[in-house]
Amino acid sequence: MKNIISKIILFSIIYLGFFSFSKAQVLSVEEFEKKYSESSGAQLIDVRTAGEYGGGHLPKATNVDYRSADFQEKIKSLDKTKPVFVYCLSGGRSASAAEALRKNGFSQVYDLQGGYLKWTTKMKPVEGTSAAKDSKAITEAELETLLAQHSVVILDFFAPWCGPCIKMMPAVEKLSEEYKGKVLILKVDADANRAILTKYHIDEIPTFLIFKDGTQKMRAIGYQEESALKKLFTQYL
Repeated sequence: MKNIISKIILFSIIYLGFFSFSKAQVLSVEEFEKKYSESSGAQLIDVRTAGEYGGGHLPKATNVDYRSADFQEKIKSLDKTKPVFVYCLSGGRSASAAEALRKNGFSQVYDLQGGYLKWTTKMKPVEGTSAAKDSKAITEAELETLLAQHSVVILDFFAPWCGPCIKMMPAVEKLSEEYKGKVLILKVDADANRAILTKYHIDEIPTFLIFKDGTQKMRAIGYQEESALKKLFTQYL
């Protein structure tokens, strides 16, 4: 009986060890940055679309779109003897990409928890970003003044590379005009206003923050249909 129990324990240890080894390591922003800087010959892979990559990416990252038809072929050009660091927008695609890398024989795979959004809200370095032409950085003092001057203020956190943000723009602009004088809609470019993102803990875009008499009342995350936007615009009037 003791031998059977010992074998079961040994098998469990081996199985759990293999299971752990077969999974990519998911690292926080700080851990990811530290591990990458310490790794010799590290390969940094951005698995978002070319459009997302073009809107800004981690320094020296190579773009290999996880959803492209040739993803499996492209990763063959990577060096399996060297560590691979992957990230996407928020962590979903990079998890799948990391799993694919492991299955293809890459033994050192590190996945950025929270992706590019979490990296940028931590004020980490990026390259290739370009704020929208009509956007500018908003200081905390300017924002506090606007919150004090207007009864209802909605902060619309967006980015020019964010598909859902662009899709919502016509509806946001339409409602902004419709409720002009009643609701102040302030568009906040995520690439130009990282300090504001950090202040309000914005780690996903699009995000809307609704303020009433200077106090935050609500947070809405993700794509919103026009009817849902209208409700956001009017419920605190």
